[in-house]
Amino acid sequence: MDWEPQAKEVVDMIPVPEIIKNMTILYAEKLARAKKRSKVTMEDVDKTRDDYFEMLGDSFKERICCVRTEGKKDDDVDPELELNKGPALYRVELCHQRFFGCPRQIIDVKEVGKAVKEKLEAIKLTEIIADKTDEPFMPHNFFTVSISSCPNNCTSAETKDFGMHGVIEPEVDQETCNKCGKCIEVCPDDAILFKHDKLKINRRACVICGACIEACPVSAIKNKRQGVRVLVGGRFGRWHTDAKELFKNEPLGTAMKALEASVNLIKTEAGPHEHLYHLVNRIGLKPIHDRIM
Repeated sequence: MDWEPQAKEVVDMIPVPEIIKNMTILYAEKLARAKKRSKVTMEDVDKTRDDYFEMLGDSFKERICCVRTEGKKDDDVDPELELNKGPALYRVELCHQRFFGCPRQIIDVKEVGKAVKEKLEAIKLTEIIADKTDEPFMPHNFFTVSISSCPNNCTSAETKDFGMHGVIEPEVDQETCNKCGKCIEVCPDDAILFKHDKLKINRRACVICGACIEACPVSAIKNKRQGVRVLVGGRFGRWHTDAKELFKNEPLGTAMKALEASVNLIKTEAGPHEHLYHLVNRIGLKPIHDRIM
């Protein structure tokens, strides 16, 4: 699509993460098409800037503007890039909450990512993998840790060596509940219903995302327990296998112990070409649990 010269120049200056830059261009072109125009105008760019500012929030806008003032690149505010700088045989993946306040946020992936990197460095994961590998290192040798802020799991934690995402277990206060049904409306998994005039949560269906807690207008659904779900031994590609659940809802400290235990299992049990996926399928989860206790 054609662009007005000024519109093209201004859209390139919208302070958004570099990975979103092309999306702002596509969004502006969509707005132009909606107005039945064949050229993107400043009106479309202004609307694009306003919409992205609203989504990203003022704090991110101020942060990225400061980075530009200092002469740095927009990607310098991407904590995932910072976590994965330098030679290492691991990768830490963070969901989009690393950029802005996600409405589904349960844990701060930036802080968790820092803790994970510190742990992996402290236990010398790179050296462990390097000493186990009998060939030149390639990306498939990486140990990947995937961190999502909520059960939406935007980083596909179940397909990685070690994954975790935030969870909140709800608890119903029947006396406070006014039976408005808003929690039923917002539950993505149809896990809430009225039974015998009482609000019930189907624990098998509930993925403990906390949406019902946020939606309740009278605070009748409370946060019973908040933590992280931990998954180990995932794999993607030709031999795709979902990771196995190690914990459904445990404190972050327990998750960090699980990470160290998983790496220790690799150190003591893995062959030259084995990943955590192979170990979990060969000897199960018990050795990891044993190393945590």
